[in-house]
This record gives sequence, C-alpha cells and structure tokens, in this order.
Amino acid sequence: MSDLLQGRRLVLRLLSEGDGEALFASVDSSREGLKRRLRWVRDVVSVEDSRSFIRACSEARCRGEREDFGVFEARSGVLVGVASLQSLLVVPGLAEFSLWIRADRQSRGYGLEAGRLLIARAFRHDALKKLYSRLHPTNRVARKMLQRAGFRYEGCLRRDKRLNGRWIDQECWGLLRSEWKRK
Repeated sequence: MSDLLQGRRLVLRLLSEGDGEALFASVDSSREGLKRRLRWVRDVVSVEDSRSFIRACSEARCRGEREDFGVFEARSGVLVGVASLQSLLVVPGLAEFSLWIRADRQSRGYGLEAGRLLIARAFRHDALKKLYSRLHPTNRVARKMLQRAGFRYEGCLRRDKRLNGRWIDQECWGLLRSEWKRK
C-alpha cells in the first residue's frame, strides 16, 4: 500500500527531511496555540530542530514504532499540519492517534479530513484494532473532530501529564475497528 493518502482537499504523505523548513514554518506560525497543548513545541526553535524531529520519526518508523504524515493542501502543496500514529509496538493492535493543523488553516475541516484518511489507513493497512487519543479537556475543537470521526469518550486521566510547569488532566477517547466499520 502506498504511503500517500489522497483526500478531496488534502494529501497525507510521510514526512521527509526536505519538509524541515515547511514544518518549522507551520510550528512557528502556530506556536502560541500549540504550546498550550503540546510540550515539544518549546524545543522547536529552528529548521534544524524540525529536521531532527523528521529524522527521529523516520528512524522510529523503520523500527515499526510510529508513522508521521505531513498534511498538505492538495492544490497548493502547503504543509498545514501533522497526523501521526504512535506507540505502535507497545500493545499489538493499538495505536495513539494525534493530529494538529496550523493556526491559519483551522476551521476549514482539514483536521476531520486528515483524521479520516489516517484512521482508514490504520484500520485497513495497519490492521489495528483500536485507536486512542488524549486531549486537554478545554480543547473543544479536537473533541469535536474526534466525535465526528467516530471516537467515543472513555474517561479522564486526572493530573496525568505535566505541561508548562503544571499537571493537567487528559480526556481519553477511543475508536474500535468494529465501530469504524459500521460508519
């Protein structure tokens, strides 16, 4: 199966080192919003940091641990986000689903389109049984996208993650392959 996922308005493809500048630009343009939700953002301060991340993702993919796709607008080719399947080897058949869209491209349905493409790949190609996602309880946009993609709320992990010097709760969301098939 191809590592190119084609949607109506978006293309998802594995990140390559040549995407370093575009990835850094996407992170940098969205830094304020991303750093409230993701702890790695503060460590990305240069194009080289983005290239290092891409190399690490590629090495992890070779080991079967994760798959990280750049989310690109089909018409313009602009990198608008990243969609990932992580923790692929921790529990067979299970993966963490994560996704972010750059600030200036939000509210266009890109998150849902990219999410649906990656979910289909996870269940068809990777033969996963369940996807899960964790999010901050105040992230209403992510919650809405997960719901529309078919995820179900599974509970809240209280004070589960340290972010920006404080402990935060995380909502747990899950999607079973059997639920996805019925959609």
